[in-house]
Amino acid sequence: MPTDETDQDRPALVPPVRLWQCCHCGGTGIDSHGDTCLHCDGAGHC
Repeated sequence: MPTDETDQDRPALVPPVRLWQCCHCGGTGIDSHGDTCLHCDGAGHC
């Protein structure tokens, strides 16, 4: 049964992404000195 939907009309499938909270800054992105966390580059997750 043909449909009018083409591959371009379908949404792209994105695999689930697991983000882990940074163990150095606790997920804030800022270290204890108020600077950007060097471990996660300020993102708060690894």
